[in-house]
Amino acid sequence: MLIKNAKISGEESLKDVLIEGDKIVKIADSIKGENEVIDAKGAYLLSGLIDLNVRLKNGVLNQKNLDTLSNDCARGGVTTSLIIPDFLPRLDNESFLELLNAKVHTLPTTIFLSAPLVNEETDKLNNIATLIQNGAIAVWGKSHVNSNLIRRGIQYAKMKQTPFLIDCYDNDLDDNGVMNEGEVSFKLGLPGISKVSETSEVAKLCEIAGYYEQKPILFQTLSAKRSIELINGAKKSLNAYAEVSIHHLLKNDSSCDEFNTYAKIKPPLRDEDERQKLIEELKEGGIDILTSAHSPRSILYKDVAFEEAAYGIHAVCDYLCLAYTHLVDTKLISIEQLIDLTSKTPAKILGLKTKGEIKEGFDADLVIFDTEYKEKLNIPDSIYSGETLKGRVLKTIAKGKLVFERA
Repeated sequence: MLIKNAKISGEESLKDVLIEGDKIVKIADSIKGENEVIDAKGAYLLSGLIDLNVRLKNGVLNQKNLDTLSNDCARGGVTTSLIIPDFLPRLDNESFLELLNAKVHTLPTTIFLSAPLVNEETDKLNNIATLIQNGAIAVWGKSHVNSNLIRRGIQYAKMKQTPFLIDCYDNDLDDNGVMNEGEVSFKLGLPGISKVSETSEVAKLCEIAGYYEQKPILFQTLSAKRSIELINGAKKSLNAYAEVSIHHLLKNDSSCDEFNTYAKIKPPLRDEDERQKLIEELKEGGIDILTSAHSPRSILYKDVAFEEAAYGIHAVCDYLCLAYTHLVDTKLISIEQLIDLTSKTPAKILGLKTKGEIKEGFDADLVIFDTEYKEKLNIPDSIYSGETLKGRVLKTIAKGKLVFERA
């Protein structure tokens, strides 16, 4: 495959990119060849996005949901993703993991699996070492479990030189809260989720991971500036990374007004003051990676009372366009910084040495992206419906193959 006339970040002139198999083999001003030719026509050629925080539809593992996830990722320019293992049936044994790995390897985009820290049924530590041995690329857990289980999980991750991913939330600090604790929740008469339920767990994990020298540790979907401050303060002795979803940068808890269940996500969208603080952290480099926090839910689980509605949002298809429109086009960050946040640093966390950049010898995971295109979203169940987004994915190439092409 030969991509011609592509705009590559950092390059002054348009470039041609030659792909053989699943690798980039040559980048030059002009390449001649009889391969399959794709003319980018001056559009951006970006490294495929790497999202370390996606979930299956309705939290259910089946072939249809795997196919849908991979196709949605391709449509949104996400060529590599990591599934959070809180789906059903549970990923609690190596035989199941081995079978599932065989399934995901056949999908158009690259999908990795992480080992769940705890067996939800027995509340005991899973066989972490065996799960990693059989293909899990990271260890994932929730912070509110028994701290001894976290300690042992961190030790296994360190022994296997595997990233440790943690979801920080102490549900004992909230009275069954369902959205951000603040003026909007008070107006709606809904129980709130406080920021301290997150920040207290981040502080705890910084201490535990620092003591046992785990590296790297990724704090996922943070929603409070204080959480990021704690992590950045611990970076002198801890190889830690702070992840924030695109939604917490772009939306606040007013999206939940009128009991809009499509804005019900976890951690919850915070108030406008907190959102602005997260934007400042982004501009100052305090946030290490972004995520779509893709967690699609059927209308069956959303078109109910707010308290009963499921947490989650369908987002990966519009992830790159949202980030470009609101972060790059507004000049909050550069296109180079966006790729660092969405590709280069996520690849570094997972130890993927040939992903996340456009270089000779690197994996042919690429996105042709038209930055001039504008379109008004008309998706009734989206919190972004009615917004005009700039940019669109024209083509997505994963594993050296064209997996998505805009009609």
